[in-house]
Amino acid sequence: MKKVVFLFDGQGAFKPGIGRELYAKYQKAKEIIEHSSSILNYDLKKYIWGEEASKTSSLTSVAQPAISVISLAYAEILKEMGISGSVSLGHSLGEATAIVYCEVLDFSDGIRMIKKRGEVMEKGGKEGTMMAVINVDMNLLEKECQRISDEIKEPVVIANINAPNQIVVSGSKEGIKRIAQFATQNKGRGILLEVGGAWHSPYLSDASEEFANFLDTLEFKDPKKDFYSVVDQKILTSKEAIKDSLKRQMLSRVNWVMAIENLKRMGYDLFLEIGPSRILKDLVAKIDSSIQVDSVALYTELDEVKKKLL
Repeated sequence: MKKVVFLFDGQGAFKPGIGRELYAKYQKAKEIIEHSSSILNYDLKKYIWGEEASKTSSLTSVAQPAISVISLAYAEILKEMGISGSVSLGHSLGEATAIVYCEVLDFSDGIRMIKKRGEVMEKGGKEGTMMAVINVDMNLLEKECQRISDEIKEPVVIANINAPNQIVVSGSKEGIKRIAQFATQNKGRGILLEVGGAWHSPYLSDASEEFANFLDTLEFKDPKKDFYSVVDQKILTSKEAIKDSLKRQMLSRVNWVMAIENLKRMGYDLFLEIGPSRILKDLVAKIDSSIQVDSVALYTELDEVKKKLL
């Protein structure tokens, strides 16, 4: 089996109906979704393909556990087939999922942690919003964010560097409106994201503090699999370091480009997106077209993934 990097999906991967075929086809997926529902104290199925599914994408407190549970179900099915990540990382929410996959927390605490993360973010991020800025120079955009922040006295920051031509900005509604105008003036464009708040920005300061206090109630363990921290841009090997990075993650920039480039330099050239979308697969391809990257979401039979990795 080749060495493979597992990439865990962020919140943007949610769509009504995710995981339904997985639940019907694989006993392991059914077990994980039902067990997670008992930990969450609600029937997860109702929110991912049931009567409440159409509302879930706007409910961070529910969307985050939904994505993580489906992603972990994929990972556990692959594990039964003998496929594991040599190193694992995730995009925003996916970083928390990767920590659970690497067994830094036991499964129940991991699901509770992800539930808490979604709850505090939903409560704390409502003041702002986010915009993907396409085809605008990073340095110019960074300077404009600072200029707007100084002018309107509200935070406007680069939250995600997803690909060389795709940067996500968090800020107030007024700040993001000005960023959209700036993008157009510089022959780029801005795409307003359907999110519940200004993630990875100072707007989440109170939420981050509440989440950090919650993390102190959980028992962390040294990882059983290699975990790459996008916050610290390196593999972390101790429970203390991982807990510290998770405490800082909500306010930290997601530099996805740097993470993928670093892993390529470390000798990894086979990447597999673990989750219900192909978003990360497409981002990796934009970052470095020489990297072999795939997504489990593209397969109706996961046996086909195994054949490709042999």
